Amino acid sequence: MMPLLSRSSCTSNQKFLHPFQIILLLFFTPMLSYALTTPQSLNLSQQACHKKELALPLFATVDNDVGDDTIAVTGVTLKMAFDSSDVWGVADLSEIKSERFTSEGSLDLVHRLRRCSDCVLVGRGTVERDDCTLTVRRVPLLSNRPSQPARVILDPSQALLKQELNKEATYKIFHDSLQTLLYHATTDDDGVPSLSKAGAHFSDDVESIALTDNIRSDDTTTLRKYLSPTFIVKDLKKRGIHHVMVEGGPATARTFLEERAVDRAILIRAPFCFHKPLESLISEESMTNAGLEKIGTSTCDGDSVEYWSRPNLPWPTEDLSEWP
Repeated sequence: MMPLLSRSSCTSNQKFLHPFQIILLLFFTPMLSYALTTPQSLNLSQQACHKKELALPLFATVDNDVGDDTIAVTGVTLKMAFDSSDVWGVADLSEIKSERFTSEGSLDLVHRLRRCSDCVLVGRGTVERDDCTLTVRRVPLLSNRPSQPARVILDPSQALLKQELNKEATYKIFHDSLQTLLYHATTDDDGVPSLSKAGAHFSDDVESIALTDNIRSDDTTTLRKYLSPTFIVKDLKKRGIHHVMVEGGPATARTFLEERAVDRAILIRAPFCFHKPLESLISEESMTNAGLEKIGTSTCDGDSVEYWSRPNLPWPTEDLSEWP
């Protein structure tokens, strides 16, 4: 009989298996292999990866077992666009009016991200500067998300409301009959009229939400209104909004990063530098300090796209550029 295992060159003793041992080995080896590779035998971390769903300390989960059109993503996704300068410029101060500076393909990417989000969140400055609607327009809505995402505006002092009521400005986002949530930190003592007192001036789909416990002290003498991203995300979750897209501007993005309230980020870098860039005060250091790590890059019509995520949070698709 030949030995089951080949003999080592430094071994002088050959060991043979009894025929009965060979039969037992052939019978039990496949069963043992199956037991070791089934999900029941994996540890908890491996089981989560097997299901492609990981719960993080913050807000996010990902479940992409259900097909490309129904990828379930939760948490906070930040999207920002910059020039290629070292200061990560977000606008050109040499221009009278700030224009879009990323490619057509990158703009399509933004609209794809909007359509797979429950809401699109911006700060007051973005509404004032762009008079934006934050709707999905360049791509069709998904079959499992037939409605436009809600719009969320952070306006601690309700400056937009005061401008509208004083007829100093009119913003499209308050008058298009789509759901809009306006978070502020004012009280009756601040002398700001409530939205309910504005009557028919606004669409019925605009809701004003006060978070009056958010007062931040910048120094020993100055208090300013402040909206905590963590509180806001938790409040949105109570309202059935589970995937929040933060679309800017830079001050709002920094606030989310400083509170480590971002689960993943898509950063688009245009292939040029502004003549007089408006500094974003965001950098790779601020991204890593927010608990994020860069997991890859791609190109989109000449723009560079960076993908950032919390450690151990899988991207919704294996190919980073396939989502959104």
